[in-house]
Amino acid sequence: MNIVVDLHSHSPYAGASGKTDFPKLRYVMQAKGIDVYGSGDILLEKWEKELDSGFQFDRKRGMWNIAESGKNSFYLMPQTEVIVTLPYLHNIKKRKLFHVVVIFRNRDLITDARKLFISAGSRLGIGRPFVKFDSSVQMCDFFIQLKKKCRCLLIPAHIMTPDGILGGKNPIENVGDIFGSETHLIDALESGLSADPDMIKRIAGSLDVPVISSSDAHSAAFNRLGREFTELEVDEISSEGISDAVKRGSVVKTAEFPPFEGRYFLTGHRGDRPGHNGEEVFFTENPPELCPLCGKPLTRGVKELAGSLYPGGKERKQDFIYQIPLVEVIAESLKCGSGTKRVTDIYLEIIRQAGRESSIWLERGELDLKGIPVEVTEGINRIKTGRYTVNYGFDGKYGRIIF
Repeated sequence: MNIVVDLHSHSPYAGASGKTDFPKLRYVMQAKGIDVYGSGDILLEKWEKELDSGFQFDRKRGMWNIAESGKNSFYLMPQTEVIVTLPYLHNIKKRKLFHVVVIFRNRDLITDARKLFISAGSRLGIGRPFVKFDSSVQMCDFFIQLKKKCRCLLIPAHIMTPDGILGGKNPIENVGDIFGSETHLIDALESGLSADPDMIKRIAGSLDVPVISSSDAHSAAFNRLGREFTELEVDEISSEGISDAVKRGSVVKTAEFPPFEGRYFLTGHRGDRPGHNGEEVFFTENPPELCPLCGKPLTRGVKELAGSLYPGGKERKQDFIYQIPLVEVIAESLKCGSGTKRVTDIYLEIIRQAGRESSIWLERGELDLKGIPVEVTEGINRIKTGRYTVNYGFDGKYGRIIF
């Protein structure tokens, strides 16, 4: 069977988060059509207790069932994100930092995981804990123990972002530079908002792991939860079944937020830089090293960086679609705010007709909606069929889709 999962989220204790609102979480998950959502920050004991106070834990499935009694079930799967730091490969006076998603097959083993993190010097009083290593060997030894004792999945998060394993101020060009001969510890890669499976197909191919997509949401807002998700083929809806599906690469497709809207998609320079006089410079292919206007090094974009990694390597291709949160499509079509009553009313009517938002993007073909403003229906169909104009993001300037 196929299900829709969004396996990376955060609790209110991770920073930049709203307050706990379990009724809203239930409501938005159902409307968005997310069957299984990451619990977020499960190493924090008080968050685990809050989940227990709000939802019934289904021991057979190994997840919290958050649906109201008598209605279709939706689940929270035990998950956290951790921040890893270790000496930077090219300058040991600096440190490399990146995020890793940890997904647990068995809730009973989370206590053992906490003990391992504490023994490694990690303080678990915050939602997203740090774990500091003195070497990549020490890091790999820790993750070997974690996987052996706690039967969890390790997924480098949003790999091309500043907090991703291949991005940041201290970048690397090969995951093996950090994991060495222990790259088998990695179960999947998360594309994040800055990349799609096609951009990182050689990275995934070199590691022989699938690419998943998750929202990394810090709230249950309609334009955050499920803004990226993964369609999985699973044998059963359980923490074991989902973990097995990820590990064997049973990804049907992912739904990606268009990466070209990101602030650093293309290599280029903004127009407000010295010597530009308002003129922008960006390159979709084969950018030079220096700016032709000011002579300074160009700000390297994610597209160029991803294309330069693992040249000539094995490719792992996956099906994916682009999607934008439906409330944002409605707002853009009507030229109004996404939080207005008009947008909300139209959103709910579309969901009433379509059933769930994820189905709108996953099902092929254009929508035929009754009583919905024609510009909204046209906007949705333009996103579904790729009929839009792209203003690319570059050098700290956000991109935009115009439809």
